[in-house]
Amino acid sequence: MSRYEAAVAEAVRQYGPEAVETLAVRHQLAHWTGESGHPEQAVELFARLLADRERLQGPHHPDSELARHQLAHWYGRAGRFQEAVDRYEIMRRVAVQQGRCETALSMMCEVGYWQHQAGDTAAALRTFAEMLRGAQRELGPTHQLTGIARQRYAEVAAGLPFGNEGGHDGLQNLIAAAAEVEASGDFRRAGRLYGQIAAQSENLYGHASAQTLSALVAQAKAAVNAGDHAEAAERFDAVLACMALQGRGPGTREYDILLGQREELARSAAHVTFRIGQQTGTLLGQKVQAAPQTACGVLARRPDTAHTTCVAVVLDGTDSRAPDQVTAEQWSAVIRHLTEQRWEATALYFARPDRRPWAADARLCRRLGLLGVYVSSMDSSNVQVEAYTFTGAEPVYAPVVVVPEESAAPEQATAQLAAGGVTFHPGAQAFGQWREVGRVRPATDAEGPSAFGRYDVLERVGRGGFGDVYLCQDPDGVMVAVKTLHARYANVPTVRQGFAHEVQAAQRVSGRFTVPVIAADPDGDTPWMAVPYVAAPSLQELLEQSGTLDEPTVRGLGAGMAAALGAIHAQGIVHLDLKPGNVLLTADGPRVIDFGIAQIEQLTEPRRGFAGTYAYASPEQLREQPVFTAASDVFSLGTVLARLALGRSPWGGDTATAVANIRSGTPDLRGLPSALHDVVRSCLQLDPARRPTPHEVAEALQPGVADGDLGPLPLSQEAQELVAAYATMPATRFYETLADTRARAAAEGDVAPTRALSTGALTAPVADSLEGEGVRRAMPFRDTAPARSTAAELEARIHAWEQEAENREMAQTRHECGEFMQEARTLLGAAHPLTLRLRVSHAMLGCDQPGGVANAERVVGEAVRHLGEAHPTVRDARVLLEMLKSTGGT
Repeated sequence: MSRYEAAVAEAVRQYGPEAVETLAVRHQLAHWTGESGHPEQAVELFARLLADRERLQGPHHPDSELARHQLAHWYGRAGRFQEAVDRYEIMRRVAVQQGRCETALSMMCEVGYWQHQAGDTAAALRTFAEMLRGAQRELGPTHQLTGIARQRYAEVAAGLPFGNEGGHDGLQNLIAAAAEVEASGDFRRAGRLYGQIAAQSENLYGHASAQTLSALVAQAKAAVNAGDHAEAAERFDAVLACMALQGRGPGTREYDILLGQREELARSAAHVTFRIGQQTGTLLGQKVQAAPQTACGVLARRPDTAHTTCVAVVLDGTDSRAPDQVTAEQWSAVIRHLTEQRWEATALYFARPDRRPWAADARLCRRLGLLGVYVSSMDSSNVQVEAYTFTGAEPVYAPVVVVPEESAAPEQATAQLAAGGVTFHPGAQAFGQWREVGRVRPATDAEGPSAFGRYDVLERVGRGGFGDVYLCQDPDGVMVAVKTLHARYANVPTVRQGFAHEVQAAQRVSGRFTVPVIAADPDGDTPWMAVPYVAAPSLQELLEQSGTLDEPTVRGLGAGMAAALGAIHAQGIVHLDLKPGNVLLTADGPRVIDFGIAQIEQLTEPRRGFAGTYAYASPEQLREQPVFTAASDVFSLGTVLARLALGRSPWGGDTATAVANIRSGTPDLRGLPSALHDVVRSCLQLDPARRPTPHEVAEALQPGVADGDLGPLPLSQEAQELVAAYATMPATRFYETLADTRARAAAEGDVAPTRALSTGALTAPVADSLEGEGVRRAMPFRDTAPARSTAAELEARIHAWEQEAENREMAQTRHECGEFMQEARTLLGAAHPLTLRLRVSHAMLGCDQPGGVANAERVVGEAVRHLGEAHPTVRDARVLLEMLKSTGGT
């Protein structure tokens, strides 16, 4: 940097302060100032340079535009993400006005990048989706910017739970992005994306649908191309199960061909080969020769390569520790660090004169799912290498193959032994250069835990009365909030048992308006439970901003909260702390959180009988009764409804007044809309037996909500903006998120995620899609098919019924369809895609009745909210309705 400062001074002396040559040297000084670790100084230097370039060269000169771009870039590098977003957005708008399409799309990519860095994942996803659509429309599907947009969309979408775009329409961008990733050779990431597409397709179209089968086939192909034949074998199982649901099981040509390929994978499963690049092997040997007794580390490869090309040193000759002193958590931290830099760990290596694995090595490698590589030094220029797998009870020898490398030198990564993550911020070097989007943010508490089960800790976000709360992410990018039990309580048997009881009950809760427990380990050293992460404001925050809410909004929110209480009470849980702060507001309705927490707090605070919040407590809670009924939560719901509609508490402004008025049952409901008065007053009855049930409250506020049929909430513009501001991750339109699906599958027997819903004809031979891929290596695989959920079993019966329905009378068909619809509503809920599809079919079968066409149009319109306008069920129904109306149908 000092040399560039001297160069600037020399340029000023030779050419003058306003010469183009001087400005060019100033640009380099500003850039390398930032690269030297001083981004704020870079911002100041680029700001002054931009002002001078615009004055001397004009605002539209290419050099001015480059300086403007670099100023925005360094605002982002300095952590001022919103400033970077705003500046790139201004540049995008200018480019649009000038008709410079490619420049506008380039600026859009920068906007999305810095939105993602700021944590606003939802905004980034929308930006990249818009960029993709624009690039396809203006530049065509093969243009470089179109490919970049697909890549960026895939990178962001891969870290989100399902529902980020909603319905059939939003799935199409993800499909295009997965294809682009696959075409680039990144088969492992493509496989993960196809897995997401398959699960989403199951939800939208059904277990037996052509869309689901197509995604499963693509996932299997990606696994084979990636050389991960253990994964490929499992994907073959999923394909076969889907075909069986379609009625094309054992005995059909396609099924038997695929079964044979799966059996070939099984026969070759034991032949695992460790491949390492020639120069990488030389580097590994050098590390071991430098520390022949203690050297150890991680070997890795890029996702699009089949052999190891990276050596990450954990211990070398300068370290006084031995390999057995490095904990499993520290090894995991190194692997996470590599993952953040887009490396994929393949093996652990150890300097071992006898080249034999120790028991501790086997346990570590088995836990991390990696090979063990053992290296001994023969002389100053030669080493011997042996590799082992640890999938069974005993180590299994794996041949080592050295392959030529095209690159000039292997890469050596710096291992990090800290328990937390490592800061990772790739950056562009110049205008027009593209960079990878960081998937996660690092943990900020190096002394805290690094993971809970499969969930890696990103940061601690809160501390409660009974434990801490951590923001975490699983290997597929699903975000969760993990709540722990303080160490001082974990050793108290009664508290631990109570914690386990409440967590188990909460895991059984399901419903659109809840955020239930999806994973837990109440028996661990630190008991914990995980819930899906929902980045949304609470009703308390909305009240603080808006003051009061209008009657339609209160009705919708209240109905959703009542439905949530019904689902919670069905599992024997009483919330005991329902209040605006414990209800999140998402774009598709309220989400009640922290049920069961009050009971746990009672366990951890034995000196205090009261649990909850005084201003929203029931009279029973204030009397500190040992047992509560669901009616206690109904009382709190009445208080919440009054608070939303009035903008104040119905019990008074201070705690003492509120407690006295609650005990006497004298709420101040002046100003409450008359349409809400009866339901609120009934909830606030002193006698619990006289209060309505949550189902009755929901029906009184908005009929049908108790069955999950809640339409869009009529939120004010202020509320919508608040929801959007908090949506760093979009709320799911469907309750069945990836995390929930995986958790339920694991609870049912540790099997693959269940496959879900509907029917459809296969459009291409499956076996032809997989034949000829070449099965050369495979890990051991289980000869087991994925377990099918109740939804899948119901769908299989519906599929069989449809195949036999051709010769039935219309009335009988409609009657039987109605029976299936009621069964799906009972098992899955009114908003489930399978229920919606059956409801559309039932309505269409009744078009010959008076008013049937109008009813069908209404039902189809309601289905669009969940399935999307382009969903096959909706699209086909629209076509039939147009035909009926054109022929005079009513």
